Amino acid sequence: MMRWTAILFLFITVGCSSQLTVITEETEYIQMSDFSQNAPESENVTAQTLEEETEKLAIETVQIEEIVAEMEEEYDEMMPDSVGVALTVEKLVGQINGRPVYANTILNPIADELAAAAKTMSRSEFSTTIRESLYSETEQMGIILRRGSVYNLVKDDLLLSESLSGMSKQQSYGLISIIGQMRSGLASAQGGSHTQLRQDLSTQMGVSVDEFLEFQRDSILRDELYRQKIMPKVNVSWRDIQREFEEVSFDEEVLYEEDDTRTAVIVQELRTGGKSLREIEAARGYVTLGRINLSNDDPRIDEVNVAISEGASFATIAELVEVQDGGVWNTYKMGQGGIADIKAGALIRGFLVGATEGDIIGPLELSSGVNWFAVLEVQEPISLYNRQVQMAVQASLKELQFRREVDRYVESLWGEGSLEKVKSMADSIATIAVQRFRP
Repeated sequence: MMRWTAILFLFITVGCSSQLTVITEETEYIQMSDFSQNAPESENVTAQTLEEETEKLAIETVQIEEIVAEMEEEYDEMMPDSVGVALTVEKLVGQINGRPVYANTILNPIADELAAAAKTMSRSEFSTTIRESLYSETEQMGIILRRGSVYNLVKDDLLLSESLSGMSKQQSYGLISIIGQMRSGLASAQGGSHTQLRQDLSTQMGVSVDEFLEFQRDSILRDELYRQKIMPKVNVSWRDIQREFEEVSFDEEVLYEEDDTRTAVIVQELRTGGKSLREIEAARGYVTLGRINLSNDDPRIDEVNVAISEGASFATIAELVEVQDGGVWNTYKMGQGGIADIKAGALIRGFLVGATEGDIIGPLELSSGVNWFAVLEVQEPISLYNRQVQMAVQASLKELQFRREVDRYVESLWGEGSLEKVKSMADSIATIAVQRFRP
């Protein structure tokens, strides 16, 4: 027992023999000098790093200011002009692939155009116009085509989703690489300055770099889907082109006459007007007829017959008997049967069979008196062998088939009843637009 007591005493003595220390808590205070622009040498901060951080801070500040300005502008646009006017600030109008679609998604980008249109239209006119701009259906060459901002939004979203879902890992990596190269290329075009690139895109296009690259990515995805799914179904044959020309004339032997002005008008209409040949006035054939009508007892009848026998022009003869405008009577649209195929009386059509430009027919004793008719001018329908028009017709047919196949493909992705939902979305947005811009 004494031995254990001695050991315990020795242990306590040894354990307490070291010097006691006080545990303290260190508090570090921030001084004004810490905010000095001169960085401590120990931190080894380079000038380039400081410049990048400053640039980043400036960009973030500008972006915040732009966002606040946009919010204030949108708020001002949504405010009614008079007190007590009910206003729908925002509304969920539908979903696309489970993603909510709000009215302002469609209306905000076109707010300026809507505000300007509302000032020049009645409420009913504005309502009709906005509904057509959101969704409309038109028939062209027997094909129903759909257009409008709501339809395009749904269409593009469905096509992008389908394109993304069908991509392999290798394709995804390739797309990322392409976008990265585009970003570097855009910066290189600005001397390597990302700041200048952001400023230029913001000023010229009103978008950020990321928004611009996202737009380019979406275009690449849609183009690839079109190449794989749509273009193989687009095929314009020679027979398709012939059928278009047959709408204005069945006569393939119509000679090609060089008329640059007429050709340019037709090509322009085909490219921008979305019309077929039969709907283009310059492509059709026309017959302009002249007429001189005298009463049965008019003594000038013999003068007219003598002048015709001597080879006088119809305009000269018309002036001789005081008929205005050189005797020009009417211009008729030529039918597929040529000069004699016009919307005139059967008797007159019969007289025109075999006639050519410059012919004078008469005298003809009709109920109205003695008449002479003349074929003053003939515009033949545009020739199938006009190469420029032929190529424009081919391009127009190709575009039409492409749009038809896109619509069919989108319908296959929609599912039953989806088209009605798109129309309902357009109606809801139109109602809000009318309420907001034309109360």
